Formats: sequence, structure tokens, C-alpha cells
Amino acid sequence: MAGAVGGMAGLAVGHPMDTVKILMQNSLHRPTTMGVVNLIRQAGLTNFFKGLSLPLYSYGLVNAVTFGTYKCSLKKLDPTEASFGACVVAGALSGVVQLIPAVPVELIKIQQQNSAFHSGPAPSILNCIRAIIQTHGIRGLYTGTTAHAFRDVPGLTVYFLTYEKIFSLNTCLGLSPFWSAFIAGAISGPVSWVVSMPFDVVKTRMQSGELNTAKDVLRGLLSQNDYAIFFRGFHVTMSRAVIVNASTFAVYEMTYDWLNKKYSNSVCVYETVQTF
Repeated sequence: MAGAVGGMAGLAVGHPMDTVKILMQNSLHRPTTMGVVNLIRQAGLTNFFKGLSLPLYSYGLVNAVTFGTYKCSLKKLDPTEASFGACVVAGALSGVVQLIPAVPVELIKIQQQNSAFHSGPAPSILNCIRAIIQTHGIRGLYTGTTAHAFRDVPGLTVYFLTYEKIFSLNTCLGLSPFWSAFIAGAISGPVSWVVSMPFDVVKTRMQSGELNTAKDVLRGLLSQNDYAIFFRGFHVTMSRAVIVNASTFAVYEMTYDWLNKKYSNSVCVYETVQTF
């Protein structure tokens, strides 16, 4: 529940910037800041919320799986403290498990975001699903799974490890749990994206348009002889990561503490322990 609430809060504030990132990663030309500004003027702000309805509801499930897997794994691996090894294993495990709901959710979100700017009105969620299944079968809903795994398994490992250490340091400095979580989230998000960004570009290209294979996408990217393309949309992603993850973790910790106090005997409980 705490992961669901925190994830939805982060998604709500970060979705417009996510749409900009998707468009920049799909662009055939090097995007510029003025190009993005002109795109906003021409398309209107409402188009930057296309594809929000599905993740707003379903990311509750994705984040519940992600945070739930991480917290419960961490408790099983090391009940006394958030040790380095326990954080790494729990973070990697959460990255694997959350692929089950996350891949189709992101696929449909990207299809809607891309269509809203390149082929008229964004298709409905059901039309997206129907079109993918008719063309590619049920397996088509998991297009980009490999790139998604390469993005999220190391990304979430770094994400949670960084968060735990910064949170512990903030607590040692006397900050309140809210501000400890807010600052730790604001730092852990961008740090994890440095690791994940190249795979996110590949995943986005795979899940946009014709649902290309990883081999085709990599061949196309490498043929441009511009390795900076693997970090296209980097500044937007970093800015979004600060806002989204600060909001996500602050709301998550508040919700988790409330649930822990109210249902302490029936939930998987793990308190973040000072490790510095």
C-alpha cells in the first residue's frame, strides 16, 4: 500500500517530463531546448498527460510489488540492519519481480505518449492492447523485457542502496523522517538513472512504433556513430528523477509509518536502520 501511494504521487508530478523524455529519445535528430519549448507550445500542455491514466492506476501495483519485494527481502536477508549486501540482493530481486507488471504498463504508456504527438489522438488503453495482441500476440505485451531488465535490475539495486545510505546519514544529522526521505529520494533517483539511461533509450525505441527487436534498435543507434544518443533526454530525466523520487519516498515513508503503526502485527515490517 505504501509503495502504491508513493508511486502514484511521484507519477502524478513527473508524467509531463516523462513524455518529453520519450519524445526526445524517439527523435531522429538531436533535440534542443528550444525544440522542446516549441513542442509544448504547438501541442498544448494536455498532450503531455497522454498515457497517464494507465500508469496512474497500474503503477500502484508496480510500486507495491517493487517496494514490497524490496522491504520483505531486506527483512529476510538481514533483520537487524540495512547492510550493503542485503540492500544489493533485495534491490536486484525487486527489479526482477516488478518486470511482470511493469513491462506491459510501460509499453502501453509509451505507445500512447508517442501516438499523441505523431499520429493524431492517443489510442485508448484497450485499443492499444488489442492492436498489440492482434499484430504480435500476447508475447507482444512483453516487448522490451530484456532492455527493461538491464535498466531496472541494476538501476533499482543502486536506487535502494543509495537511498538507504543517504537516509541513514540524514537521520544521523538529526533530520526528520520526512526530510530524510525527501532528500534521500532526490539523490537516489538521479544516481540510479546514470546507470540505467542507455538501456532506457533502447527500451523506449523498442516499445515505440513498430515494436522493434533489441538487435534492430542497437544496430540503428550504433550506425549513427554518436554514443551520446544513449543519453538522449538526460537532463530532462535527471530533473524529473529529483522531483519524482523525492515525492515518492517522502509520501512512501509517511504512508509506511502510518500503516506500520496501525497494522504492525499484519504487515511486513522493516525499519530503516542507521548504518553509518
